[in-house]
Amino acid sequence: MNRKELREFLTATMSMTEVYQPVVIKHLLLNGGSCSKEQLATRLADNDESVQEYYRRILMRWPKITLTKHDVVSYDRTTQQFKLNLEPSDSEFDDLVAICDAKIASWISSKRRSKSGSEVTSSLRYEVLKEARGKCQLCGVPSELTPIDVDHIVPRSKANKYGKVIIEGKPVDVHSKDNLQALCFRCNRAKRDGDDTDWRRRKKLIRDEVPSQIKSEGRLPIVKKLTGSALTVALRDKLVEEVGEYLSSGKIEELADILEVIRALAKSTGHSEYEVEEVRENKVRDRGGFEEGWFYEGDG
Repeated sequence: MNRKELREFLTATMSMTEVYQPVVIKHLLLNGGSCSKEQLATRLADNDESVQEYYRRILMRWPKITLTKHDVVSYDRTTQQFKLNLEPSDSEFDDLVAICDAKIASWISSKRRSKSGSEVTSSLRYEVLKEARGKCQLCGVPSELTPIDVDHIVPRSKANKYGKVIIEGKPVDVHSKDNLQALCFRCNRAKRDGDDTDWRRRKKLIRDEVPSQIKSEGRLPIVKKLTGSALTVALRDKLVEEVGEYLSSGKIEELADILEVIRALAKSTGHSEYEVEEVRENKVRDRGGFEEGWFYEGDG
């Protein structure tokens, strides 16, 4: 990519759903064309350590994918370094940085206008994402697979003149954590402006011995016993939850939880774990397993 092409990308080609791309390009320009993943993540997170990990994931998705596709930057996996694919002259350097600044300022201004001055701070955002364990509270997809947004359950447009909305019959600040939930990019964009559905999964299926363990701690659990189709639905939701947990942590304990949910799900639908294993063995015998790592890319 030459200087003219970068200018064309910044002024005409670049399509922004967030402020990330011009931030990445600007700081590559300011650092001689090369920055580490950590340096750029710091810039995206605006030096807030509580959201550093979130923006490392953001950086490696949309900015990296889009900017490398357009040959604006390259990324070395070994050194974890980003590199701007040109060396601007002194005369063009200030101009390109100014364009990035203008793009950033324009985006922030339009976002502020559309959101009427959101007061969700970085620390509050971190608390909401932490409570959601980094997953969409509607579909269960983890932040490793897609960016997770912080959404107002009751829209800001429904707040009264004092900035209050009604949650569970009580008035709370529209920007309170009580009115915030974690939704993935897709679920949040699909949500209608007037939709005030609370997707936080505070009620969920738990292991059989957990109620008695809660009682032993001096607490009184509010539980009910599910059977039939209600249990099957809850087990399906639990399977999504446990898969998300494994994708987030990679721990063997989460794999064990997945297997336990599968066993219970098979039983709830009238199948034994031995039937499931028999079907698995038949498929392995007919078509093999997944251990060798064959990845299909199409027909030659």
